[in-house]
Amino acid sequence: MTALDILVFPVIDWHFRFQRPQQLATELARQGHRVFYIKTEFTPAGVDRPYLFWEQPDRNVFVVQLNAGDPDLSICKSRGSDEQVARILASLEALCRDCAITATISFVDLPFWRRIAMALPNNLLVYDCMDHHAGFEDNDPEMLDEEQHLIADADLVLTSSLGLFQIIGRQRETVLIRNACDVEHFSRPGGEVRRLSERPVVGYFGAISHWYDIDLLVRAARTYPDWQFVLIGSTYGCDIAEAQAQANVTFLNEMPYALLPRYLYGFDICIIPFLINDLTLNTNPVKLYEYLVAGKPVVATAMPEVMAVESGLAHVGLDHDDFIAKLAVAMAESTDQALARFRREWACRQSWGHRIRQFEASVAAFYPRVSVIVLTYNNLELTKACLASLEAHSHYPDLELVIVDNASADGSRDWLAAYGQAHPEAKVILNERNLGFSAGNNVGLHHATGDYLVLLNNDTQVTDGWVFDLLRHLRRDPTIGLVGPVTNNIGNEAKIDLTYADAAGMHRCARDYTRRRRLVALELRSVAFFCVMFSRKVLDQVGLLDEAFGVGMFEDDDYCNRVRAAAYRIVCADDVFIHHELSASLSQLGLERRQRLFEDNKRIYEGKWGAWVPHRYR
Repeated sequence: MTALDILVFPVIDWHFRFQRPQQLATELARQGHRVFYIKTEFTPAGVDRPYLFWEQPDRNVFVVQLNAGDPDLSICKSRGSDEQVARILASLEALCRDCAITATISFVDLPFWRRIAMALPNNLLVYDCMDHHAGFEDNDPEMLDEEQHLIADADLVLTSSLGLFQIIGRQRETVLIRNACDVEHFSRPGGEVRRLSERPVVGYFGAISHWYDIDLLVRAARTYPDWQFVLIGSTYGCDIAEAQAQANVTFLNEMPYALLPRYLYGFDICIIPFLINDLTLNTNPVKLYEYLVAGKPVVATAMPEVMAVESGLAHVGLDHDDFIAKLAVAMAESTDQALARFRREWACRQSWGHRIRQFEASVAAFYPRVSVIVLTYNNLELTKACLASLEAHSHYPDLELVIVDNASADGSRDWLAAYGQAHPEAKVILNERNLGFSAGNNVGLHHATGDYLVLLNNDTQVTDGWVFDLLRHLRRDPTIGLVGPVTNNIGNEAKIDLTYADAAGMHRCARDYTRRRRLVALELRSVAFFCVMFSRKVLDQVGLLDEAFGVGMFEDDDYCNRVRAAAYRIVCADDVFIHHELSASLSQLGLERRQRLFEDNKRIYEGKWGAWVPHRYR
C-alpha cells in the first residue's frame, strides 16, 4: 500500500493500556506510514496554539493534541457543539498544512470523532469497531446514535470479533480483523521475571471493571487456597472488597506495557474471568493472544471469540463450576513444553503484522487506478495552470495522466512534448489535426488504462483530494454512472456562488464549502463534461463519445442521455469543487461560428433524443 498518512482518532491515549489502537498505529508506522495519534483530551485553557506536539513515542508516530477551545470537552460524553467541532477542524487543518499531510486514512475508534474525520478531504474514513458500545454501563444514548451515523458514513468498517461483524453486518458490509499479539514483545520476559509467590501463580492483566466476574475470582481463590492469584490493572468500576479480603489474592495497579512480560512469565496459568453479557459476547480479548504467545495455559469464561480459537489452545469454563475445574486442568499442563510450543506457534501467526496485511488488502479496493484525460487546444497558459494544479492537489496513489492535444498552434505542442519528457509517467498524445472534443477525448480513452476515467478540460484548476472525493460517490453507489463537481462557472445546477480573487482564495472558499457537504450529491439530468468521472464498466456499456458533434457542444448532453438509458443515475458532487474558466477553447471560434455550431449540433442532438431541454441553475 502506498505510504499514505494515518490519522488515529482514538478512544484511549497512547500510554493508557497499550492495546489495539496503539498496536495498529505502531505496525502501520513500521510499514512506512506517518502516523498522527490524536490525544483524547484537548489543549489546556489559555493555549492559543492550534495544536501541540506531545511526543514521538516511536519511529513515524507523532502524538498530537488538538485545540477545541474547551479543555473539558469529553469525547465519551458529548458529540461536541458546532463551534467546538469547527475549532477542532481548524486545529487539524493547521496540523495538515504544517506537516504537508495530504492523502490520509483516518482510524476512528469512537463516534465523537465522526464529524471531524468526515470533513477532511481526500480521506478514507475507517471505523475500527473494537467493542459493542451499547454494552458499556456509562454509554450515552447520544453517542450510540452518533455511532449509527458513523457506521453509515464510514468508507470501511472493521470489526474485531465475529459478534460485532454480525451485528454491523445487518446494516452494511464490514471486514472482520481480529485482535492479535505483539509477538516480539511477549515472546520473552524482556528482563528479570517478576514472580510474586513460590506457590503456583494464577495471573491476569488488563482492566478489572464492571464486566469482570469478581465473584468467580473469589470462588476460585477459595477453592485453591494454596495458589496465589495475581491481578494487574485498574479496578475502576468493580467492587473488589471481598476479593481483597482473600489472603491468596494480590491486586497490583496498572503496570507499564514494557513490564508486563516480566509478570506474565511469572504466571503458571492465566485467566480471563469475564461476565457473559452483551459486551463480552462481542469481545475479542487481546490478552488471550498475549498469554498464548508466552506459551501459558489459559482458562476463560465462555466468550465466543475464545471458543473460536483452535482446539486445545484455551480452556473454556461454561459456568462457574466448570471454570474452577478447568483451572486444575490448566495448572497440570503448566510444565508441558510441547503444549507450550503449540500455543506459541499458533500465537506467532496472529501478529499485528498479519492484521495489517489484512487491512491493506481491504484498503486496496478503495484506490483503483484512475485515468485523467486532459484534452488541450491552444490556451497554453491555462494548460500549464491545469497541469500544475493536478500535480499539487490530486494526491491520489494510482493516478494516470493522459494528455491529448488537438493540433494546437500556440506553442502547446512543443511545451507538451517537453512536459512528457520531464514526466515519463504521463502519456502525451499530439494529434496531427483538430479532431474535436468527442474524438479527441476518445483518443485519450483508448490510451487510458484506469478502472475509472476522468475527462477534464484544460481550462480548469482542481482542489485538494478531488480524485478520491469524486470516486467515493461512484464507489458507494453503483447506480451512479456519471459524477461531476460543483464549480464557479457552468451553465447548469453545478454552478455555485463562490467569490474569490486568486488561487489561494479559491482553495480556501472551496474547502469551507465542501467540508460541510461530505457525501452530499445532487441528482441531475446531465453534467457538463468540463470535468466528469465514470467507471470503465459504464464506458464498456455505453461506449465512446459520439464524434458526430465535431468540434463540440451537446456531446455531453448526448452521453448523459445514453448513460441514463443504461439505467444509471447522474449526480453532481457537492463535496468537490473545481475552478472552471468556461469554454476557453470554443471562445476562440468567434460568436458567429459558435452560434452556427450550436444550432448544427442541436439538430443532431434533437434528431436522436427529441427536443433539447435547456439547462438551468440550482
